[in-house]
Amino acid sequence: MDELRRADGTYAGAVTDEHISAIFEGAGDFNRRVLCVGAHTLYLYAIDGLTSGGDISEYVVKPLMQDLGGGTLDELYQNALHSTVYNSVALACEDLNSVAEKLVNGFCVVLFGQRALAFETKTGEKRSPSAPEVENTVKGPKDAFTETVRTNTSLLRRHLRTPALRLYETQVGRRSLTNVTVAYIDGLTDPTLVTRMKRRLSEIDIDGMVTPASVEEYVTGSRSTAFPLLQYTERTDRFAQALLDGRVGLLIDGLPLGYLAPVDLGYLMSSAEDRGTNHISASCLRVLRYLALLIGLLLPAFYVAMAAFHPEMLPTPLLESIIESKQSVPFPTIFEVLGLLIAFELLQEASVALPQSIGQSLSIIGGIVVGSAAVEAKILSPAALIIVAAAGICGFAMPARGFADALRLWRFLLAVLASLGGLFGLTLGALSLLVHLSSLESLGVPYLAPFARVSGLKTVLRTRLKNQKYRDAALKPLDRRNQK
Repeated sequence: MDELRRADGTYAGAVTDEHISAIFEGAGDFNRRVLCVGAHTLYLYAIDGLTSGGDISEYVVKPLMQDLGGGTLDELYQNALHSTVYNSVALACEDLNSVAEKLVNGFCVVLFGQRALAFETKTGEKRSPSAPEVENTVKGPKDAFTETVRTNTSLLRRHLRTPALRLYETQVGRRSLTNVTVAYIDGLTDPTLVTRMKRRLSEIDIDGMVTPASVEEYVTGSRSTAFPLLQYTERTDRFAQALLDGRVGLLIDGLPLGYLAPVDLGYLMSSAEDRGTNHISASCLRVLRYLALLIGLLLPAFYVAMAAFHPEMLPTPLLESIIESKQSVPFPTIFEVLGLLIAFELLQEASVALPQSIGQSLSIIGGIVVGSAAVEAKILSPAALIIVAAAGICGFAMPARGFADALRLWRFLLAVLASLGGLFGLTLGALSLLVHLSSLESLGVPYLAPFARVSGLKTVLRTRLKNQKYRDAALKPLDRRNQK
């Protein structure tokens, strides 16, 4: 088989029974059957588990055995391709590599001499669409993406029945041969965005793309930032709405997620629930969400700066309360805050790794029992515990998990800077964060684009749907008008 495989992982050689069998030599799920049709010998190949044996027998083998008993081998081939085989999809395989690709994608292949035909006989769905687990909403559709890309495209078609929906398909990964689909709406999405996404996919040269991290890092160029440059979602309705806004979507076979680009800070702070409630409630929730962003990011560092460098700026009753709570605590304020932040992160990771029932119990024990015991033992001050707990709760209010993870990292950095320079260090860190965010781009769209305009307030407040007559200008859609 080594002489058949090229350096890039593809196969070259004549389409023969020996070569096809050599490619899958040692594969226990590879099935090969010899068919005697009249005076000719045909070979049928299939991968067990990817193909349906009943469909192969009924729609491929039966027509071949019953109706193609006479004629030359070329006539058998032409009849199977154009007339007698019942299968809805029949494709001619031009070379050995296409035969191998069709077999691992759920096709059965019939070899006629040195020419092959591939018939689609994929098995049924392994997992039916279910309700979203993370982005669950009170109102709205309850269908989420699955691990099968063709199921995901069908779900998307049910939300967007326009013929202008384009699904560009390609394969990424020399050995995984992962099916990747780029989704966009022709005549609406900026062609530049589509071209950039296709070019980045074509430049990926790795063995396999099977994890979310590989998708995000390779597609975005693996820039030195913790902030996500792609937005992932498990909701098909949110994916469809993003395409209507002028974004480009990415569906990866094997991942129950849909990726969207370009993204910015305003889009990452929006939730699927925003379009399910009235504009007044959604606006209030968005304001609270932005307040939670500021509190969760700045509160620990602000507490460290005020307690260690600027106690005179605090109200006297509050200062007395902090001093009283810290009298018996042996650690400096920064060690208290950093220790609590690390403990909070460890609790989160442990609750995710453990089964759900045990993870919930761990969160309760770690958060209440251990925290209270540490305060009573004079190891931690109650004020530091309250500050870190408030910041952690505000972090949970972020709708995008990747964005929330980046904020958690910057929370540590700002706390350290505040411990070194007080409010000056905190201000310097906040300015560095703004400079970093302003330098980021997602498919050419600035990360802070919604706040670079006078109408940036509309990003925080959700206006009435009937007043949203135009799409976001930063996406440069070909059709800016959203409604009449």
